[in-house]
Amino acid sequence: MKKDGPLREAEILITYGEDLTEEIIGKAANLKWIMVMSAGMEIMPFKAIEERGIMVTNARGIHKIPMAEYTIGMLLQYEKKLKLLMKNEKEELWDRKIEVGELNGKTMLLMGVGAIGGEVVCLGKAFGVKTIGMNRSGKMVQSIDHLYDLDHLMEAKPRADYIVSSCQVRMKRKAFCKKNTSGAMKESAVFVNIGRGDLIKDEVLIEALDARELSHAILDVFDPEPLGKGHPFFGGWRMLQSHRIFQVKAENIYQGPLPYSKKICVNA
Repeated sequence: MKKDGPLREAEILITYGEDLTEEIIGKAANLKWIMVMSAGMEIMPFKAIEERGIMVTNARGIHKIPMAEYTIGMLLQYEKKLKLLMKNEKEELWDRKIEVGELNGKTMLLMGVGAIGGEVVCLGKAFGVKTIGMNRSGKMVQSIDHLYDLDHLMEAKPRADYIVSSCQVRMKRKAFCKKNTSGAMKESAVFVNIGRGDLIKDEVLIEALDARELSHAILDVFDPEPLGKGHPFFGGWRMLQSHRIFQVKAENIYQGPLPYSKKICVNA
């Protein structure tokens, strides 16, 4: 934060958590409550926070419905070739030879079966999708057909038609990001990232797509953000992207006066 005045007076700090440091905690002399506007909190300076007795809350679950609907919607867009159909409509082309697919009968691998991943599973089931889950413990989750722990990632990936990452924590991401692991996926697989932008490096994903080791990528998160002009992700026919606009529905955004008089500092 460039100005320390509001921070020193703040009793409530609203943040995404990733840029919160011990130095910031030290400057916030009156801080009593940290509200994290996301689910992941693993890199926050909890030792300093605990020493001060500061309350921490997060927004786990608030994004589950919009992000699950987004995921299924984008997979339907991919299977039904809606991007190509819209292009043909614009160019006034009539083409009945376009081959479209179905979600029904496909297998989806969920990396991270928390609130968002669990909701994706529920919607996927409504379309007849088989579900494989992956979490740190390997403990079963409702509606998942089969669950793996992280040590068995390479065993799970070849089974998946869709690989959806809703990981909100940094759990062994390198196992997924390395170049030599992309070949474990089906060539027809679709990768969907709605969790963390740093799960896989841009160049690794682009190389996998160019080498036909992966059919398509659907991305809602990036590292860094925003993407700069001329980025390879723009304009690619094997890439669908959004920019975090689906995470919260508009009617949930409160724009009125605050119902209390506490001093609040927003770090976002």
